[in-house]
Amino acid sequence: MPWRRWGFRVIAMSAVPLALLVVVEALLRLAGIGYPTTFLVRHPATEAGVLVENQRFPWRFFPPTLARHPQPVEVRPRKSPGVCRIVVLGGSAAEGDPAPAFGFSRILKVLLEARHPGVEFEVINTAFTAINSHVVLPIARDCQQLKADVWLVYMGNNEVVGPFGTGTIFGPQVPPMPMIRATLWVRETRVGQLLDGLLRHLRPSPEAAEGWGGMTMFTGQQVRGKDPRLATVRQHFRENLEGIVRAGRSTGARVVVSTMASRVRDWPPFGSLHRPDLSQPERVEFEREYQTAVTAQRLAQWDKAIQSYQQAAQIDPEYAGLHYRWGRCALALGHMEEAREHLLLARDLDTLRFRSDTALNEVIRQWAAGQAPEGMRLLDAERGFERESPGGLPGREWFYEHVHFTFAGNYLLARLFAEAIEDLSPPFGEDPRPEVVQTASDWLPEADCAARLGYCEVQHYEILRVIERRFQEGIYQHQDGYEDLMAALEAELAERRGLAKPTARRHAVEVCRAAVSQAPDDWVLHDLAARLLGGLDEYSRAATEWQEVTRLLPHAADPYTELGKLSQIQRQPEDALAWFEKAIEVNPDWAKAWLGRGEVHAEQGHSKNAESDFRRALALDPTRQAAREGLKRLAADNR
Repeated sequence: MPWRRWGFRVIAMSAVPLALLVVVEALLRLAGIGYPTTFLVRHPATEAGVLVENQRFPWRFFPPTLARHPQPVEVRPRKSPGVCRIVVLGGSAAEGDPAPAFGFSRILKVLLEARHPGVEFEVINTAFTAINSHVVLPIARDCQQLKADVWLVYMGNNEVVGPFGTGTIFGPQVPPMPMIRATLWVRETRVGQLLDGLLRHLRPSPEAAEGWGGMTMFTGQQVRGKDPRLATVRQHFRENLEGIVRAGRSTGARVVVSTMASRVRDWPPFGSLHRPDLSQPERVEFEREYQTAVTAQRLAQWDKAIQSYQQAAQIDPEYAGLHYRWGRCALALGHMEEAREHLLLARDLDTLRFRSDTALNEVIRQWAAGQAPEGMRLLDAERGFERESPGGLPGREWFYEHVHFTFAGNYLLARLFAEAIEDLSPPFGEDPRPEVVQTASDWLPEADCAARLGYCEVQHYEILRVIERRFQEGIYQHQDGYEDLMAALEAELAERRGLAKPTARRHAVEVCRAAVSQAPDDWVLHDLAARLLGGLDEYSRAATEWQEVTRLLPHAADPYTELGKLSQIQRQPEDALAWFEKAIEVNPDWAKAWLGRGEVHAEQGHSKNAESDFRRALALDPTRQAAREGLKRLAADNR
């Protein structure tokens, strides 16, 4: 029959290219072209059966030069008896940025082990910078093999700016969900990765060419609060959240999903835009009222300022900066409800949307309310921080900037998660519920947690210096109220200048060593000790600590790189080369190791090798200015 002949022809025509694709895919895999796309992979440097983080996992979502990377992970799929395994999922706030060593997941482990001394807690933090629910979902699915007892989900800040968001720079903005799924599936294949790389080569993005530029990269991607695409972002978030919880529950894990806390009381919006239909006469009138209010506010004439802000808001109620200033005036007058209304509006109308807003937190609450209570809990962290804050408005006591926690903030979040975990019954897999040795309100104090993690005032001072450098980025400098933020930070740093002295740093080393004595196999503590000792020019002791990190994390490139840098300082070029080459062996994409090797080759007069290494470092990370300067020196020497 004719239709059968046409059917055979269609099948034949489809089968040939499909077979060709299968063959090409197989050949590419045999040739080692492309990269694995699972979050957890095996590594030749580790013991058989151990899984580690895949440093190339982010490439499916980001151009390689813009990809941020997860913290080192080593885990066996089959957990030991008596161990409670907890998986943490989320973005940079869940990771613990700017100091993952003191993030909430680390504090959580200390809290739970102090409360349940008969149980070993294994906390696996899969979170990292710039990712959103589109990235977290595949991580969650890969973590199913770990058979964890508890999953903790703390995500939402990057839904707009992360991959496939309304304000992203990493690719298409808000495509339909089927297109997102198809795109990610294609990039799982080596053929798809080859084509993706070709497209990026033919149409390079300026951001990828310049490398990671922090939040300032997003300043051209402002999104109004009434942008209709935000509804799609929230729907995508809801679907991904459902998928994540489903993945966890399918393995028997208890899942805690949290709302997102953010700094509201004293954090200006990153961006403000007028309503799109504002006429020129209206803009002139708005500016007149707004500047009158600003002047009155500077003179502490709070009532007068509010009156003018009210007049301006009648012209344009969508300008985020107006509501922030209005809220601050109301706060000065002690009008807490008025302050809360406008400070929350300032966050929700912020056009550079790096904070989860009210609408997204409501998506989390409403979705959780519709779930069966068995095996799943909502942690309303936003409300938890509000309860602990003056006037219900979280501020700098909890956050270094907009969403990243101070140690106190991480401690509070860890305690909230710990309480939610205990609310799950039983919380520790199939083992009988351990005896609770403290009352529900009597958790290990914050100071004791800090001591067990090697955290002290020196560490706080170093983190503040990181924040100071971060505040030099353009996106912060353009904030309304930037001068006040910097003044507060500089005052705090000035109070702690003495912590830069060797005496204070030696005390910090002792704090860290005391923590190591209680947890000798904690690589993070050895990492902290190594950095402190290196800062004191105690290179031999620092090298001993770094070598301990390589023993505990043989697949991680950074400790080998640090050993290479120590050898450089001590003018041991051959040892330095060996360490840098070991780092490149375990991770060929580690730009710092290529840079270090290039510097050694340049010192030895091996110009061609040095040039090759510098170029490789820049190809991996265009922000490596030292590599660019090395190339300039080589060019000058060859004239």
